[in-house]
Amino acid sequence: MKSAGNRNGLGLSALLERELPAHEQRALEALLRENAQARATHDMLKNGNNRGREIFDDLLKEPVPLDLVRAIKTTPPPRKVVRLPAEPRASFSFRPNTLQSILAGVLLFSIGGGLGYGIGQQPVAPAQALVMENRDWLDDVVAHYRIFSRQPGQLAEMSAADPAAIVEWLLANTGINFRIPDLSPNGLEFEGARLFAAGGQPVGELIYTSSEGEVISILFRKYNPDDDGFTELIRDNIALMSWKSATATYVAVGPSSAASLDEIAAKAAGLI
Repeated sequence: MKSAGNRNGLGLSALLERELPAHEQRALEALLRENAQARATHDMLKNGNNRGREIFDDLLKEPVPLDLVRAIKTTPPPRKVVRLPAEPRASFSFRPNTLQSILAGVLLFSIGGGLGYGIGQQPVAPAQALVMENRDWLDDVVAHYRIFSRQPGQLAEMSAADPAAIVEWLLANTGINFRIPDLSPNGLEFEGARLFAAGGQPVGELIYTSSEGEVISILFRKYNPDDDGFTELIRDNIALMSWKSATATYVAVGPSSAASLDEIAAKAAGLI
Protein backbone atom coordinates (compact mmCIF):
# COMPACT_ATOMS: atom_id res chain seq x y z
CA MET A 1 0.00 0.00 0.00
CA LYS A 2 2.82 2.38 0.86
CA SER A 3 4.47 1.66 -2.48
CA ALA A 4 1.22 2.36 -4.32
CA GLY A 5 0.80 5.62 -2.40
CA ASN A 6 4.29 6.73 -3.42
CA ARG A 7 3.56 5.93 -7.06
CA ASN A 8 0.33 7.90 -6.87
CA GLY A 9 2.16 10.83 -5.28
CA LEU A 10 4.75 10.82 -8.07
CA GLY A 11 2.03 10.56 -10.67
CA LEU A 12 0.10 13.48 -9.16
CA SER A 13 3.28 15.59 -9.15
CA ALA A 14 3.85 14.80 -12.81
CA LEU A 15 0.20 15.57 -13.53
CA LEU A 16 0.73 19.16 -12.36
CA GLU A 17 3.29 19.65 -15.12
CA ARG A 18 1.38 17.64 -17.78
CA GLU A 19 4.38 15.34 -18.21
CA LEU A 20 2.49 12.01 -18.28
CA PRO A 21 1.41 10.02 -21.32
CA ALA A 22 -2.22 10.58 -22.25
CA HIS A 23 -3.50 7.22 -20.93
CA GLU A 24 -1.77 7.68 -17.54
CA GLN A 25 -3.04 11.23 -17.28
CA ARG A 26 -6.63 10.07 -17.88
CA ALA A 27 -6.24 7.34 -15.25
CA LEU A 28 -5.00 9.81 -12.64
CA GLU A 29 -7.75 12.29 -13.46
CA ALA A 30 -10.27 9.50 -12.89
CA LEU A 31 -8.56 8.71 -9.59
CA LEU A 32 -8.93 12.34 -8.49
CA ARG A 33 -12.64 12.25 -9.20
CA GLU A 34 -13.15 9.07 -7.18
CA ASN A 35 -10.63 9.30 -4.33
CA ALA A 36 -10.84 12.11 -1.76
CA GLN A 37 -7.38 11.36 -0.34
CA ALA A 38 -5.85 11.60 -3.81
CA ARG A 39 -7.58 14.96 -4.32
CA ALA A 40 -6.23 16.22 -1.00
CA THR A 41 -2.70 15.13 -1.93
CA HIS A 42 -3.04 16.78 -5.34
CA ASP A 43 -4.21 20.04 -3.76
CA MET A 44 -1.33 19.96 -1.26
CA LEU A 45 1.25 19.48 -4.02
CA LYS A 46 -0.37 22.18 -6.14
CA ASN A 47 -0.32 24.66 -3.25
CA GLY A 48 3.29 23.79 -2.47
CA ASN A 49 4.28 24.23 -6.10
CA ASN A 50 2.54 27.60 -6.35
CA ARG A 51 4.03 28.82 -3.08
CA GLY A 52 7.49 27.70 -4.11
CA ARG A 53 7.20 29.66 -7.37
CA GLU A 54 5.99 32.77 -5.48
CA ILE A 55 8.93 32.60 -3.08
CA PHE A 56 11.39 32.15 -5.95
CA ASP A 57 9.84 35.11 -7.83
CA ASP A 58 10.13 37.26 -4.67
CA LEU A 59 13.80 36.34 -4.32
CA LEU A 60 14.44 37.48 -7.89
CA LYS A 61 12.97 40.90 -7.03
CA GLU A 62 15.31 41.49 -4.07
CA PRO A 63 17.84 44.31 -4.73
CA VAL A 64 21.51 43.45 -4.78
CA PRO A 65 23.05 44.12 -1.30
CA LEU A 66 25.47 47.03 -1.09
CA ASP A 67 28.25 44.82 0.34
CA LEU A 68 27.96 42.43 -2.62
CA VAL A 69 28.26 45.29 -5.14
CA ARG A 70 31.38 46.54 -3.40
CA ALA A 71 32.87 43.05 -3.22
CA ILE A 72 32.30 42.58 -6.96
CA LYS A 73 33.92 45.91 -7.75
CA THR A 74 36.95 45.41 -5.48
CA THR A 75 37.65 41.72 -6.15
CA PRO A 76 40.73 41.26 -8.39
CA PRO A 77 40.22 39.31 -11.62
CA PRO A 78 40.92 35.59 -11.32
CA ARG A 79 44.12 34.11 -12.65
CA LYS A 80 44.05 32.39 -15.98
CA VAL A 81 44.21 28.63 -15.65
CA VAL A 82 47.06 26.97 -17.51
CA ARG A 83 46.12 23.47 -18.61
CA LEU A 84 48.98 21.03 -19.03
CA PRO A 85 48.72 18.31 -21.65
CA ALA A 86 47.45 15.05 -20.20
CA GLU A 87 47.16 11.54 -21.44
CA PRO A 88 43.89 10.87 -23.23
CA ARG A 89 41.35 9.02 -21.12
CA ALA A 90 38.63 6.74 -22.20
CA SER A 91 35.41 8.74 -22.34
CA PHE A 92 32.29 7.53 -20.61
CA SER A 93 28.91 8.79 -21.67
CA PHE A 94 25.71 8.10 -19.78
CA ARG A 95 22.59 8.57 -21.85
CA PRO A 96 19.41 7.90 -19.88
CA ASN A 97 16.50 6.41 -21.71
CA THR A 98 13.09 8.09 -21.85
CA LEU A 99 11.69 6.26 -18.80
CA GLN A 100 14.71 7.15 -16.67
CA SER A 101 14.47 10.80 -17.70
CA ILE A 102 10.77 10.96 -16.80
CA LEU A 103 11.32 9.28 -13.41
CA ALA A 104 14.22 11.63 -12.58
CA GLY A 105 12.18 14.70 -13.52
CA VAL A 106 9.17 13.53 -11.50
CA LEU A 107 11.36 12.85 -8.44
CA LEU A 108 13.01 16.28 -8.59
CA PHE A 109 9.66 18.02 -9.05
CA SER A 110 8.17 16.14 -6.09
CA ILE A 111 11.05 17.19 -3.84
CA GLY A 112 10.80 20.82 -4.98
CA GLY A 113 7.02 20.89 -4.55
CA GLY A 114 7.26 19.43 -1.06
CA LEU A 115 9.88 21.98 -0.02
CA GLY A 116 7.81 24.81 -1.47
CA TYR A 117 4.73 23.63 0.39
CA GLY A 118 6.66 23.30 3.66
CA ILE A 119 8.09 26.81 3.33
CA GLY A 120 4.65 28.12 2.43
CA GLN A 121 3.24 26.80 5.70
CA GLN A 122 5.76 28.78 7.76
CA PRO A 123 5.03 32.43 8.59
CA VAL A 124 7.09 34.72 6.40
CA ALA A 125 8.89 37.47 8.30
CA PRO A 126 8.39 40.94 6.79
CA ALA A 127 11.36 41.94 4.64
CA GLN A 128 13.52 44.78 5.97
CA ALA A 129 12.84 47.94 4.00
CA LEU A 130 15.74 48.90 1.75
CA VAL A 131 14.47 52.37 0.92
CA MET A 132 12.72 55.07 2.86
CA GLU A 133 9.00 55.49 2.32
CA ASN A 134 9.34 59.12 1.34
CA ARG A 135 11.05 58.46 -1.98
CA ASP A 136 10.80 62.00 -3.44
CA TRP A 137 13.44 63.56 -1.26
CA LEU A 138 15.90 60.75 -2.00
CA ASP A 139 15.42 61.37 -5.72
CA ASP A 140 16.29 65.03 -5.09
CA VAL A 141 19.32 64.04 -3.00
CA VAL A 142 20.67 61.74 -5.73
CA ALA A 143 20.12 64.33 -8.47
CA HIS A 144 21.83 67.04 -6.39
CA TYR A 145 24.82 64.84 -5.53
CA ARG A 146 25.25 63.71 -9.13
CA ILE A 147 25.55 67.33 -10.30
CA PHE A 148 27.65 69.04 -7.63
CA SER A 149 30.10 66.14 -7.04
CA ARG A 150 31.33 66.57 -10.63
CA GLN A 151 32.45 70.15 -9.92
CA PRO A 152 35.60 69.69 -7.81
CA GLY A 153 36.44 73.39 -7.91
CA GLN A 154 33.07 74.45 -6.47
CA LEU A 155 32.09 71.70 -4.06
CA ALA A 156 30.99 73.90 -1.17
CA GLU A 157 28.86 77.05 -0.86
CA MET A 158 30.56 77.89 2.45
CA SER A 159 34.15 76.79 2.91
CA ALA A 160 35.52 74.85 5.87
CA ALA A 161 37.50 77.90 7.02
CA ASP A 162 34.79 78.98 9.49
CA PRO A 163 33.11 75.91 11.08
CA ALA A 164 31.15 78.03 13.59
CA ALA A 165 29.55 80.02 10.77
CA ILE A 166 28.58 76.77 9.01
CA VAL A 167 26.85 75.43 12.13
CA GLU A 168 25.01 78.73 12.66
CA TRP A 169 23.95 78.94 8.99
CA LEU A 170 22.62 75.39 8.67
CA LEU A 171 21.01 75.41 12.12
CA ALA A 172 19.08 78.56 11.23
CA ASN A 173 17.82 77.06 7.97
CA THR A 174 17.18 73.42 8.92
CA GLY A 175 16.37 73.69 12.61
CA ILE A 176 18.84 70.85 13.33
CA ASN A 177 21.50 71.34 15.99
CA PHE A 178 24.64 69.40 15.02
CA ARG A 179 28.39 69.11 15.25
CA ILE A 180 30.73 68.79 12.26
CA PRO A 181 32.16 65.25 12.46
CA ASP A 182 35.94 64.89 12.27
CA LEU A 183 36.38 62.12 9.71
CA SER A 184 40.10 62.61 9.11
CA PRO A 185 40.87 59.21 10.78
CA ASN A 186 38.80 57.75 7.94
CA GLY A 187 40.93 59.52 5.36
CA LEU A 188 38.41 62.31 4.65
CA GLU A 189 39.07 66.07 4.54
CA PHE A 190 36.25 68.48 5.38
CA GLU A 191 35.64 70.86 2.46
CA GLY A 192 32.65 72.91 3.63
CA ALA A 193 28.86 72.93 3.48
CA ARG A 194 25.85 73.39 1.22
CA LEU A 195 22.15 74.04 1.69
CA PHE A 196 19.52 72.78 -0.75
CA ALA A 197 15.88 71.65 -0.86
CA ALA A 198 14.79 68.01 -1.13
CA GLY A 199 11.22 66.78 -0.88
CA GLY A 200 10.07 70.32 -0.07
CA GLN A 201 12.32 70.61 3.02
CA PRO A 202 15.69 72.34 3.57
CA VAL A 203 18.60 69.91 3.77
CA GLY A 204 21.99 70.67 5.29
CA GLU A 205 25.05 69.07 3.70
CA LEU A 206 28.58 68.60 5.03
CA ILE A 207 31.06 67.78 2.25
CA TYR A 208 34.22 65.68 2.54
CA THR A 209 36.76 64.40 0.00
CA SER A 210 39.08 61.40 0.10
CA SER A 211 42.68 61.20 -1.11
CA GLU A 212 41.34 59.36 -4.18
CA GLY A 213 39.10 62.30 -5.05
CA GLU A 214 35.85 60.67 -3.89
CA VAL A 215 33.19 63.08 -2.64
CA ILE A 216 31.36 61.95 0.51
CA SER A 217 28.45 63.98 1.90
CA ILE A 218 26.65 63.86 5.25
CA LEU A 219 23.13 65.27 4.89
CA PHE A 220 20.41 65.98 7.42
CA ARG A 221 16.89 67.38 7.58
CA LYS A 222 14.04 67.61 10.08
CA TYR A 223 12.71 64.18 11.06
CA ASN A 224 9.65 63.12 9.05
CA PRO A 225 7.40 60.33 10.40
CA ASP A 226 7.41 58.77 6.93
CA ASP A 227 11.19 58.34 6.99
CA ASP A 228 12.30 54.76 7.60
CA GLY A 229 15.07 53.73 9.99
CA PHE A 230 18.68 52.91 9.12
CA THR A 231 18.83 51.73 5.54
CA GLU A 232 21.13 51.39 2.59
CA LEU A 233 20.40 51.89 -1.07
CA ILE A 234 22.18 52.09 -4.42
CA ARG A 235 20.98 54.34 -7.21
CA ASP A 236 23.01 53.69 -10.36
CA ASN A 237 26.58 54.32 -9.11
CA ILE A 238 25.58 56.33 -6.01
CA ALA A 239 25.25 54.72 -2.57
CA LEU A 240 23.13 56.08 0.30
CA MET A 241 23.12 55.03 3.94
CA SER A 242 20.59 56.56 6.32
CA TRP A 243 19.91 56.71 10.05
CA LYS A 244 17.71 58.89 12.23
CA SER A 245 17.48 60.52 15.64
CA ALA A 246 14.50 61.87 17.53
CA THR A 247 14.70 65.17 15.61
CA ALA A 248 16.47 64.49 12.31
CA THR A 249 17.05 62.08 9.45
CA TYR A 250 20.65 61.71 8.25
CA VAL A 251 22.07 60.28 5.02
CA ALA A 252 25.66 59.50 4.03
CA VAL A 253 26.08 59.71 0.26
CA GLY A 254 29.00 58.66 -1.89
CA PRO A 255 30.02 56.57 -4.89
CA SER A 256 28.95 52.93 -4.64
CA SER A 257 32.60 51.93 -5.08
CA ALA A 258 33.50 53.53 -1.72
CA ALA A 259 34.08 50.36 0.28
CA SER A 260 34.15 52.13 3.67
CA LEU A 261 30.94 54.16 3.33
CA ASP A 262 29.24 52.08 6.02
CA GLU A 263 32.12 52.77 8.44
CA ILE A 264 31.98 56.48 7.61
CA ALA A 265 28.22 56.56 8.24
CA ALA A 266 28.63 54.79 11.58
CA LYS A 267 31.42 57.20 12.62
CA ALA A 268 29.42 60.27 11.56
CA ALA A 269 26.33 59.00 13.41
CA GLY A 270 28.29 58.93 16.66
CA LEU A 271 29.80 62.40 16.20
CA ILE A 272 27.22 64.60 14.54
